[in-house]
Amino acid sequence: MAARPQRAPIGPRRLRHQLLALLILSTALAMALLYRVSATRLDDVAVDASMGWAGSVAHGAAAAATAALESGDDAELEATLRSFAGMAGVVRLEVVDSRGVQLLSLHQSTEGLVTRETPSAAPARAVAGAAARSGPVGDDAVQVWAPAGPGGRLGSFGVTFSLGLERARLGMLSNEAMLAIALVSLVTIIVSYGFVQRALAPLQRLVGFSAELGERAGARLELGGGSREFRELADALNGASARLRAQMEAIGHAESRNQAILQAVPDVILGLDAECRVQVVNPSLSSVFGLQPEEALGRPVAELLPELTREQAERRTLAGLYMRASGTHVVRLELEARRHGGTSFPAEVSLSRTETADGVRYAAVVRDMTEQRMTFAMLNLYSRALECTTNGVVICDMSLPGYPVFYANPAFSRITGYAADETIGRNCAFLQGEDRAQPQLAELDAAVHAGRSTQVVLRNYRKDGTLFFNELSVSPVADAGGRPRHYVGVLNDVTERERARMAIAERSARLNAVFDLSPDGFVVFDGEGEGGGRLVYCNPAFEAMTGWDLQAQAAPMTVDEFDRRFLKQCDAASPYPPLSQALAADAAAADGPDLLQLALPERRVLARMARHAGDGQHETILFFRDITRETEVDRMKSEFLTTAAHELRTPMVSVFGFTELLLRRPVSEERRRDMLETIHRQASLLINMVNELLDLARIEARQGKDLRREPCRLDSLVTQAVGPMLIAGGAHDLQIDIAHPDCVLQVDPEKTNQALTNVLSNAVKYSPAGGTVLVTTQSGELRGEPAVGVRVTDHGIGMAPEQLARIFERFYRADPSGNIPGTGLGMCLVKEIAELQGGRVDVASTPGRGTTVTIWLPLASAGAGLPDALSGGGAVQ
Repeated sequence: MAARPQRAPIGPRRLRHQLLALLILSTALAMALLYRVSATRLDDVAVDASMGWAGSVAHGAAAAATAALESGDDAELEATLRSFAGMAGVVRLEVVDSRGVQLLSLHQSTEGLVTRETPSAAPARAVAGAAARSGPVGDDAVQVWAPAGPGGRLGSFGVTFSLGLERARLGMLSNEAMLAIALVSLVTIIVSYGFVQRALAPLQRLVGFSAELGERAGARLELGGGSREFRELADALNGASARLRAQMEAIGHAESRNQAILQAVPDVILGLDAECRVQVVNPSLSSVFGLQPEEALGRPVAELLPELTREQAERRTLAGLYMRASGTHVVRLELEARRHGGTSFPAEVSLSRTETADGVRYAAVVRDMTEQRMTFAMLNLYSRALECTTNGVVICDMSLPGYPVFYANPAFSRITGYAADETIGRNCAFLQGEDRAQPQLAELDAAVHAGRSTQVVLRNYRKDGTLFFNELSVSPVADAGGRPRHYVGVLNDVTERERARMAIAERSARLNAVFDLSPDGFVVFDGEGEGGGRLVYCNPAFEAMTGWDLQAQAAPMTVDEFDRRFLKQCDAASPYPPLSQALAADAAAADGPDLLQLALPERRVLARMARHAGDGQHETILFFRDITRETEVDRMKSEFLTTAAHELRTPMVSVFGFTELLLRRPVSEERRRDMLETIHRQASLLINMVNELLDLARIEARQGKDLRREPCRLDSLVTQAVGPMLIAGGAHDLQIDIAHPDCVLQVDPEKTNQALTNVLSNAVKYSPAGGTVLVTTQSGELRGEPAVGVRVTDHGIGMAPEQLARIFERFYRADPSGNIPGTGLGMCLVKEIAELQGGRVDVASTPGRGTTVTIWLPLASAGAGLPDALSGGGAVQ
């Protein structure tokens, strides 16, 4: 469309001329309006002033002529009124009576002559009041009436006053005022024009600065004078200049950035004309198509994109998405592109069509999809691998509350029984059901909150409620900021393995319990390294046997160290068979266990056996049995049989010999009686020995089950045991000091009496020279509980330390000469009786100075009562 021609402006073009014309026009209009308003206002002022003068004349005439009117003196009345009628401006002066009948009328001509007019018999006015009859009369006069007499009783005086005089005076004043205003306006116009012309002088500089602003962006204009508005305009232009410079620099930077972006974008950007020829191209063309950008300019785009001709571009863009805001048609295509060498590759093309003033233009963005297709293929392969794996795989979104699952492979459904749609959107915790008290869950939560990988074994439940063990491995997938965005969990059903492990663990626990509770020692060497390996296990029984603390040892013990340590503890008189030799020997050829004689930490006899756990260099197991008691029992059995045979044989020989003599030879009655007494005495010894053996066997066999415990006072027990020993005239002096007579013991009185009697009997027998036997009581404790001890002290032959060590052996006697009667079973019975009742026996002895035996027995509980026979106590006789 052709541009319309601009009309030339009417009137002056410059601002100062326009302001001058505006001042002149506005002044003329103001003066015309003022003249019109003042003329109207001056006429009103003339009427008001004339009314005032007429009123004054009327009242003056009424005041002066009332007396003449009241007296009826017409001549006096006329003479008086003529002076008033001749006043300047008075046109007519009239007198009427109260009825309105004119009595006198004086008229002043234009020459100033006063003449009397003929009165009219008709009423002058039909108005009653004088004030109501006052007002303008025509356009040139006003009339005012004044009453005569009180309330107008005598009539009224009327004055008709001319407006011409006041109008002439006020017109002169108005003309003088208009002339003064015209002069002031003229001066104002002249001064204003000069001021405007001077004030608008900086505007020329502002116009010139504005005209050069596009070329001198950033320049500043400094005004030395001028009005505030021009200075503000200058400041605004300076600010605009600075902003224009900043915008131009920003545009330059933006163009640089856009150019850098275009050069850095990996996609090819093509600008096409209406014929789809390349007009604009970015440097990525060389890396994608193998063609330099300048070589592609002007070529048809079909050389790069064979399927994109002009017709195809037109048709496809018009059929695509229309962007109403920009008027652009956009379409996305997947085409086969061609490199410079003729190689085809898949490409994604975003094509847009825009209509401009220069015609249709196209823009195309070409992306090489080769790597993306390969990535998609690899992702598809990975997806297929996840679909085909036998392990369950789930992926949780850590950015959503509750960490829900958004992917689960088919193996997860096969393992858990839950379909994918039943799993997605839920937290994997539903697999634990109500079984949340699992320590592995705390480890899993800690790993997830710390953003690290972990592997745990959980008890999970399938959809049908069956239990399975899940070996869960979780690993985080971090975003660009390094924060875990997703977690991948791999499920492995290890139910059978866990069942086997638990069975093995249960079996191991049983074996460990057996080994820990076993009285026999077990030692295991791992079979690795030289010399048979290193010690990896030993049970508490072995440490108790040897006194070792292998848990506190820093490094594992080797076989050689094991032999050296054992050699230090063995009795030097007995050879120690090294363990290395036992391991080297064939197990099948072994004659039996090795016997080790230990001297430290105490004397022990250990039987050792060594076996390999399998063929080759595998674990070696050592078995140790403490056979100290068996060895001691065998020794004691041999000694017992020897001693018992000797002790039984001696009286039996006497009985047999004297019986044979009585049967075969005649003897005197005295001799016969002596022999029978000997037979009786020896038979009594045999019976006592057999009874003690039976008592000892019964006590050991029944383990105290035949004990009849009851509350017994300590003084009663001691009195009953000491009483039979108090023989008058004896060689021994028995002294008793019971410091705790009221103590109550829960014991078998018969067995306790037997033990005390045996101790007292030994004290008497082993003090052949006589002397004092002292019986006292002591207070003490047994295993932390209160106890009391009965102490018997003699001053006999005493015992050596080696004798004292064997005092509780059966048939052992400190004096084996036979001079002191006894079986050697008494102290053994005392020990068994005291220990079965929870007590203890202490023995202290010095050769030649005597022996002290203390039997410790626990006190009865506080609630135990006493038999009535003992409640009164007992006295020592």
